Amino acid sequence: MHPDDEGLCRTMTAKEWGAVIGDVCRIGGVHSKAMSIRIKVAKTDKELSDVYHLRYQVYQDHGHFADKYDGAVVDLYDAVPSVANLIAYSNDVPVATIRVNRDSELGLPADHAFDFSGYRQKVTEERRVAGLDAPLFASAGMLAIAEEWRNRRYVFGGLLRMAADIGHMWGVTHILATVNVTTAGIYERLGWHRLADPVVVGGLGVEILPFASPMEPMYRWAFGMFKDQKGLLDQFSGCFQWYLVDGGTEIFRQEDVGDEAFLITKGSVDIMRHHDGSDRTLRLAKLGAGDMFGELSLIDSSPRSATAVASRNTELVVINRDVFWQKSNEDPQRLKDLMQILSERLRDANNLGMIYACGSDDERLAYFTNRVRRGAIPDPRDPEILKSRMSIEEFADMALVTVEQAERYLGHLQNQGILEFTARQITFFGGETK
Repeated sequence: MHPDDEGLCRTMTAKEWGAVIGDVCRIGGVHSKAMSIRIKVAKTDKELSDVYHLRYQVYQDHGHFADKYDGAVVDLYDAVPSVANLIAYSNDVPVATIRVNRDSELGLPADHAFDFSGYRQKVTEERRVAGLDAPLFASAGMLAIAEEWRNRRYVFGGLLRMAADIGHMWGVTHILATVNVTTAGIYERLGWHRLADPVVVGGLGVEILPFASPMEPMYRWAFGMFKDQKGLLDQFSGCFQWYLVDGGTEIFRQEDVGDEAFLITKGSVDIMRHHDGSDRTLRLAKLGAGDMFGELSLIDSSPRSATAVASRNTELVVINRDVFWQKSNEDPQRLKDLMQILSERLRDANNLGMIYACGSDDERLAYFTNRVRRGAIPDPRDPEILKSRMSIEEFADMALVTVEQAERYLGHLQNQGILEFTARQITFFGGETK
């Protein structure tokens, strides 16, 4: 369907809006003072109802659909088997949602706002010539974010990363999207390809741009920091939740009974242990992107041995113990992957303890430079370039040196062309530091 076909637009308004809403509506009436968000796939009646009602609340505040829907926005693409509605909660209040659709006989919601047939044919032919299977397309839309959360980028980022995980689970090879012209830069920075000039969606007066991208660079952007846990990610793809927390949030406390393990996609977490006898608290480690913690809770229900606190805004992948054992019983390889990670973590903990206890300033700086590099994310436009969103202060704190020492050390590596750094980011070009 083309957007200037008024007869169809009147019956397909919700579908059209679902294809472009991700960049048009980020306002609503939900207000919350909580400092953490949980994102999951909506499965229960309540969760799906929250999705549809949040869409309505956000869209009607933007001047759409109030006269067409009675408190909930839903269309036929919510009923097909190849759909996943993601819902974000803050203190059990729904604050954001996005829908992911896998291609089917009905096509994709994005197809109703732009004719992607040329791109589809091109990709299909390229894969045929290369001897690859036929492509599998997916799209995302029906994004609605409550007003208080619209400027918190990690909310949208968390939804997008979880959508990438869903696409990976489905075996998606390419993504199609129609986005508002005002936010096209987000997708260009992610390396997506613009397919045409702006198109006006009939009945909405919104200018959209059609974008497409292979799935692989998008998945690298979402999970490139987990090189050492790739097996675990593949085994549990589609089974995660996302947990987004502000700096200072206590993720779990020493002696609490836990049933979740966490992987850091962005941000940093301090692991601390309190000693009652001396009333002292020892910081055991500062973890960053690519690190895992709390994994012993997947094995048993013993109390947590330490406290974990986010030292800045942090995004976490969450694996639940019940889900872990359910999947492990289906495939013992999953348990083997976890055992390998646990053994690597024990070796890493030993190395970390030694470098803190016995390492010189330069040895700690070299060790943590390599550690940050291993957790850095490949640039979507050039996978050979690795980027870590870590400030100089955080890097210095991790290495137990002054900011001035950290700047001198990184400056030396910058002069050698190994990396570049700013106040808030370190970009790596070369190999590990000796």
